[in-house]
Amino acid sequence: MEIITEDVIYKYLSIILAIIIAILGWIAQRKTERIKIIENQLSDKKYNAYSDLVGLFYAIMQNMKKNMPNNPETMMENMIESKKNIIMFGSDKVVKAFNKWLCSTTKAKSIYQQLDTFLDLMIEMRKDMVGKKSRISKRDLLINLIQNENEVEQIWRKLKGN
Repeated sequence: MEIITEDVIYKYLSIILAIIIAILGWIAQRKTERIKIIENQLSDKKYNAYSDLVGLFYAIMQNMKKNMPNNPETMMENMIESKKNIIMFGSDKVVKAFNKWLCSTTKAKSIYQQLDTFLDLMIEMRKDMVGKKSRISKRDLLINLIQNENEVEQIWRKLKGN
């Protein structure tokens, strides 16, 4: 019968410990991968929610520029879908800005107040998607939306007057 010495015990313990550490490392890596996959899925859904809402706004503007009527039924369906997606996937700041904009559509004293709250919403969506480092301003967004410096300047003065 062999006598078990301390050296033998240490060898077996070190092997068992190495196996346990490897297993725990593998488990931690798997969990990290799952979290990343879930975060990416959420990011995709958030991007789609934000994109759909901005797309709805651009479609309305495009129809207005072409003097075409907007289909109220389609707009309402799209807005309800956007509401659902924003509340599910939007950040807290985006949801609050979205609610503020929605309320402004019924309470605002002028179209410029509604536009101002919509621009706030767009900035919050950008910050959520590209990070807080975004330096895009409301004026930058207006230039993108309107594409006419003179009109932007007129609207900008009215927005600042609110």
